[in-house]
Amino acid sequence: MGLQLKNPIMTASGPWAGDAVGIQRCIDAGAAAVITETISLEAKQRISPRLFCDDDGLFNTMLYSNMHLEEWEEELSTIDRKDAKLICSIWGSTASEIAYLSKKVEHMGADAIEISISAPIGSRNLRMLRHSCDIQEFMGAAVKAVDIPVMVKLSYEAASSPNFLRELELSGIRAVSAIDALKGLAGVDIENQRSLMPTYGGYTGQHIRPVSLATTAALHQYTPLQVVSSGGVLDHETAIEFLMLGATAVQLASAILCSGYGIITEIVRNLEHWLTEHGYSSVDTLRGTALRSLRAFEDIVPRSLCASVNEKCRRTECLICAQSCLQDAVYLDEAGTIAIDPDRCDGCGLCVERCPHGLLTLEWR
Repeated sequence: MGLQLKNPIMTASGPWAGDAVGIQRCIDAGAAAVITETISLEAKQRISPRLFCDDDGLFNTMLYSNMHLEEWEEELSTIDRKDAKLICSIWGSTASEIAYLSKKVEHMGADAIEISISAPIGSRNLRMLRHSCDIQEFMGAAVKAVDIPVMVKLSYEAASSPNFLRELELSGIRAVSAIDALKGLAGVDIENQRSLMPTYGGYTGQHIRPVSLATTAALHQYTPLQVVSSGGVLDHETAIEFLMLGATAVQLASAILCSGYGIITEIVRNLEHWLTEHGYSSVDTLRGTALRSLRAFEDIVPRSLCASVNEKCRRTECLICAQSCLQDAVYLDEAGTIAIDPDRCDGCGLCVERCPHGLLTLEWR
């Protein structure tokens, strides 16, 4: 990424870094780098309400900052950066706009730039996802315009497109952050035939972590790009998951909205403690260590396994294992305990995964 970070915890672009006060709070809480709310040439008026919840997920209907470029210049001049890095998120509708904004934020003192090229709401730069030939023009404009590192925030779709990623590399981009929020709706009021939200929103939080984890691993395995991961980082353990799959750093977003700025301090402190407790001399020594356990589907060797009950289970009020078995291999024996019919069990593993008491395992036949 071209930046020396004191720790791998960054804050993503968002309203928690929408002005000098918010940015300062991120820095004071211990973030190694803070990414501003997205800066554009057009200040965007905010709608209300703009945040919606769904269990542990969040939906937002925000595009970019409601401050003008001149206001941002004044805000950034008041920040005490200490030993943190300041990264400016920018959005432009043309290559010339991106080049102009890149130069402006570099002049304002940005240590790096993150280009926002997609959003789950609105129609920002959709043509780049349709015409990959424009990627080099747009991203190359920023790379050529400044002398500071430039990374690109990727949607899941962009991060999964080999052609898109190849064009990014050719443009001179060496780092990406992934993934951006997913497009979603909180639900429908079926009694009144109305959507719970007035428009599509960006879905974030722990429920998108499996998608983000897979994207991190794939980007690290199949491209030379450095990856800064976002999407479901809620604590130090989830941060470690991303780091073990090759992430250079991680970005916090929904965690700050739900738990406040103090979550940054908590994650940084707990990460340092975990590394010491587990004998890691630095983050670098654990980065990518889980990738060796990940292989292509075609390379997995089939194994003949069958579910087995570790100890007698008479929890007849539960029966989650039996309800999950399409083969009817799980049953109650004459003694009223859970049993497995090995002739019916095909070793899918669902009963093992769903047992809330950890009483089932998969074993060789």
